Amino acid sequence: MRPDEGLDHPFAGDLNWLLHRVGAVLGSAQDEVARRHGLGIRGYVVLRTIAQSEGSSQLALGRDLGLDKTTLTAVLDRLEEAGLILRRPAPGDRRARVCEATAEGREVAGKAAEEIEATEQRLLAEMRPRDRDELVRLLRQLAFGPFADTAPISGSCI
Repeated sequence: MRPDEGLDHPFAGDLNWLLHRVGAVLGSAQDEVARRHGLGIRGYVVLRTIAQSEGSSQLALGRDLGLDKTTLTAVLDRLEEAGLILRRPAPGDRRARVCEATAEGREVAGKAAEEIEATEQRLLAEMRPRDRDELVRLLRQLAFGPFADTAPISGSCI
C-alpha cells in the first residue's frame, strides 16, 4: 500500500468511519476463515468463548458477547447439532442452561483460532511491531475510555 492511499476518500479523516471500515474488513476476512471450519464468525466467537470458559450460562454468554437471546439460541442450536457443544441444566437452577464445548468443539475452536490470528497478522503485516502494540493499546483505551458506559455491549458487532 502507498503511504497516501485512501487519503482522498471523503471519510479518510473520520474516526468512526475508519473504525467501522477496519472492523468490516477484518470481520469479513475472519468470517471466511470461520466458514472453512463450518462456523461463521458468530459461531466461532460463541464456540471459542464456551471452550475458554466452560460452564458459562446462556444468559452470561449473551451478555458478554452482546448477542440477543434469539440470535444466541440459533447459534447454540447450530453448534449443538454439529456436536461442538452440549447444553445442560445449570446446577441449582434447572431453568438456566450451561454450555460446554465437546472435545471436537475445543479442537475446531483451536484450529480456527490459529487461522483467525493469522488474518490479524496479515492485516498488520506492514506495521512495525511497536506500532502494532501501540494500535492495540490505543484501541483498548478508546474502547474502555470516557464513553464506554454510554454504549453497553448490546446488539452484536459480530
